Amino acid sequence: MKHKIKLVIIFAAFVFGGLAVSFSSQRAQTRTTQVETAGQRFKNIKVLNDMPADQLGKVMNIFSASLGVNCDFCHYGEDFEKDGKKEKETARDMIKMTMSLNKDHFRGRPEVSCNTCHHGLDHPQAQVNLSPEPIAERPKQPETKPTVDQIIDKYIAALGGAQKLAKITSREIKSVRVEPDGRTTEPENKWFKEGKYFSETMYGTTAVTEGFDGTKGWKAGNKAAIYMKPDEAEQVRREGELSAPEKIKQIYPKMEYRALDRIDGHEVYVVFATAASGTRERLFFDVATGFLVRRSTATPTMFGNYTYQVDYLDYKLFGGVKLPATVKYSMPNIRWTSKVVSLKNNPQIDDKRFESIAAGH
Repeated sequence: MKHKIKLVIIFAAFVFGGLAVSFSSQRAQTRTTQVETAGQRFKNIKVLNDMPADQLGKVMNIFSASLGVNCDFCHYGEDFEKDGKKEKETARDMIKMTMSLNKDHFRGRPEVSCNTCHHGLDHPQAQVNLSPEPIAERPKQPETKPTVDQIIDKYIAALGGAQKLAKITSREIKSVRVEPDGRTTEPENKWFKEGKYFSETMYGTTAVTEGFDGTKGWKAGNKAAIYMKPDEAEQVRREGELSAPEKIKQIYPKMEYRALDRIDGHEVYVVFATAASGTRERLFFDVATGFLVRRSTATPTMFGNYTYQVDYLDYKLFGGVKLPATVKYSMPNIRWTSKVVSLKNNPQIDDKRFESIAAGH
């Protein structure tokens, strides 16, 4: 039963949950095209009727993460339209309250969200925390700012150098996907070639595949096409592109150093990067090692930003170059870790591997 619920959540994330898209491109789309609303696409929407339909999955995940609950807290299994739970009616009232606060006090900006009060608890706590965690001070900013070229050159050198990286034109990775409980795992296989990408993750008898053929991204479940929003396709594309890190300046034509910060106690350089598509991302490079340790981007919604974050950990030597052996993916209410089991450089891979296997594509 738990496995069935898990599969429902997985497919709901694929169908409803977007990953990341640039602020500028989404706002431009809103201005120039007629956007389908949640009330038009889905049944029994009583409060979020005017919200863009593509935001619904993201917003539901934001709600879940903010309260530390899953879908069944408000819904009856897969029957999302059905009413009857007190929690669902309470949620509608709280949504109205939040929307009213933002409209009346913050000029419509999503300054207040569920997380403002809940902080991962299903009931807000009015009592003040008498043992708060100390807030880490931001590191002193360097008097002489590093240039983007210096940061990227150190990154490429840390991986083994541009020449060694360029000699690797394809890669096959066998890995294990570890769920947040630390016990549930699924086998994964990934293939990369000249910026193209294909992966297959097995959830029991269900094969979830995704790929980037060099032009467009796609996703499927047991060879049935899964609808992908442009922002989802953009992140699938990025998986392929970043398999050739020596081309990072081509992937992000515009990069700007912004600040010195810390991640897990390590100082990092924060670089604002814009991909060729216009998608804006933040790149975090470890000051000491030079490695790229985090990549993040955010999609604005009516209830705050939907953040997509990738952490690159445990760099190891694979065939003369260093690559992260552990990669953590995090979004509101969706997290998993991919751990490399084996990696082969320069295997022979047919280009057909990267074409969509979904029926009808």
